[in-house]
Amino acid sequence: MSIDPPATTREKLGSAGIDFPLLADPGFEVIDAYGVRHVGGGMEGDIARPATFLIDAEGRIVWRDLTENYRVRPRPGELVDRLAAIP
Repeated sequence: MSIDPPATTREKLGSAGIDFPLLADPGFEVIDAYGVRHVGGGMEGDIARPATFLIDAEGRIVWRDLTENYRVRPRPGELVDRLAAIP
């Protein structure tokens, strides 16, 4: 999720060679629904804080990882283990 407008988000993804969708949420609707607003975390105000969610086939969040540091992310092996544990 990004607070940038859709056009800016598309431009950033393209220039970085990223080919998967990213949600543009400048109104913080989904960011707030998922509880990941980082108040004052950006240079110009609020941003979405780094987070990883695993969502099951029925749309339920079965695991999440929230952090204040964008450099701290779950390791791939941990995600594989958690995915394997989903019933």
